[in-house]
Amino acid sequence: MAELLKNMQKASGVPMEIITFLIVLIAGVILIKILLTIERRVLKKSALDDSAHVAIVRVTKIILWILLGLTLITKLGVDPSPFVAVLASGGVAVALAMRDSLSNVAGGMILLVTKPFVKGDEVEVGGVTGVVDYIDVMSTRMHTFDNKDITVPNSKMVNSVIVNKTREDKVRVDLRFMVSYDSDLEKVRELLNNVVKKGDLLLEDPAPVIGVRSHEDSGILWDMLVWTETENRFKAKYYLEETVKNVFDVNGIRIPFSHLDVTIERGDENK
Repeated sequence: MAELLKNMQKASGVPMEIITFLIVLIAGVILIKILLTIERRVLKKSALDDSAHVAIVRVTKIILWILLGLTLITKLGVDPSPFVAVLASGGVAVALAMRDSLSNVAGGMILLVTKPFVKGDEVEVGGVTGVVDYIDVMSTRMHTFDNKDITVPNSKMVNSVIVNKTREDKVRVDLRFMVSYDSDLEKVRELLNNVVKKGDLLLEDPAPVIGVRSHEDSGILWDMLVWTETENRFKAKYYLEETVKNVFDVNGIRIPFSHLDVTIERGDENK
């Protein structure tokens, strides 16, 4: 190898340090790509969630490039110790100047360890709802059902209440229906129970709950609390909303609606 480098130096007239620098640079770039490719494959086979892969790969990439940079400085005949000292001392100043950014990085690590959600989960945080794509070094990326991109800082994710809507296999669908005061309550209960029993997407265990919630100004408000598989929650809701309306219509159960009575008083015709 040494003889080959000497021959290259003689043929090109380029200083040996420059030739060595270029060879190490090219070899280092190739090695980094190989190592990152291997890491991605290992992560895919690991138990870690896919949302964590992006952050881990990016951190590894930064570390490898720093090591390559120090190696290149050494090959140029420069003592890397001052650079290491500058990086160490400058790290404190950078840490103070980037407190918010570092809190996001720390938040990302906490999310990777605690796993309050995984890729594909539908979560609500800070009034924002979306489907998780991945956890980055600084932020968590999500998208809405209408395909809008959402970026939430990791520190906000950690310090906020996170509602994971799809972690469990079963969810409860809560619906409310109002009927007029002249309705037969037992008949309404029977009709609602029949709707639930005929619903293929609805579960018998846990048992559904159907009952009068309250007496409102316009009518009697009913609760219908039924369980379904998480993936079918939207279909179950649409089935119930449509079917209950049709059943009420067929059986003469009136659904009240807001209305306004206007009374016109006639004044003295002579005035």
